[in-house]
Amino acid sequence: MLTLTDVGVRVVEMKQRKRRENVPTVLGQQVKERTWPVRHLNFHLEAGEAVFVLDIANHRPALFLRLVTGLLAPDEGTVTLPRRSLLSVAPSRKQLKYLSVEQSLRFIAGCCGLSDRAIDRKFDDMVEFAGVSRLLHRQSQSQPRHVLAQIGFAVATTAPVDLLAFDRTAIVGDKEFRARCIQRLNELKAAGKGLVIYSQDVRQVRAVADRGLVLDGDKSSEFDPDMFARMVIDDKQGRWQQKRKRRRRGDRKER
Repeated sequence: MLTLTDVGVRVVEMKQRKRRENVPTVLGQQVKERTWPVRHLNFHLEAGEAVFVLDIANHRPALFLRLVTGLLAPDEGTVTLPRRSLLSVAPSRKQLKYLSVEQSLRFIAGCCGLSDRAIDRKFDDMVEFAGVSRLLHRQSQSQPRHVLAQIGFAVATTAPVDLLAFDRTAIVGDKEFRARCIQRLNELKAAGKGLVIYSQDVRQVRAVADRGLVLDGDKSSEFDPDMFARMVIDDKQGRWQQKRKRRRRGDRKER
């Protein structure tokens, strides 16, 4: 279904220019630097398989998700894509500012590749799964974030695609809806759809994943779901400790 062979992506980052004491900065404070967040990457996904992704070096899972859905062309290597693929991202209230909940659902469905006829045919099922039957005529801007996230998930998992990629949108909403997300993902696997997921939810990893892919610069490794879940926990704790150190440094500077 999906194959990446020796793939590399080069990006341009803005770095702080090194300064010498008592020397004025003439060329600006920042300098462009070309880096390879992904290089020599090999990956294969079969139909009906779910793979979770963790990027421990660059924390750029969205870059990999854009690669596997054809939204980003590699600078080196080859990518063999399925016929239809979709990257699911969370809708924002700004995009849906003046739309009702019903209009927002139809708009998101159109963005996911559903025709007007397909939207009409599947509309009731999407509304029921998202749990917004009583909110259809209310303004989207006034709804909580989890309601729009539930609509996005319900529409994305209805789209006529062979490969679905999720960027933090594979498990959303309240506790009851999260359990339904896991059930729906397993149904998609049984239907032969490929899933590539970035999620920090350990429960979902253990319930849905067939394997986990860990990206570390020009290295990539695959692990079984249990081992991958432990790595997700370690990554979350490491980020939390880094944030705590940054806050402490900020407090010291203020003092």
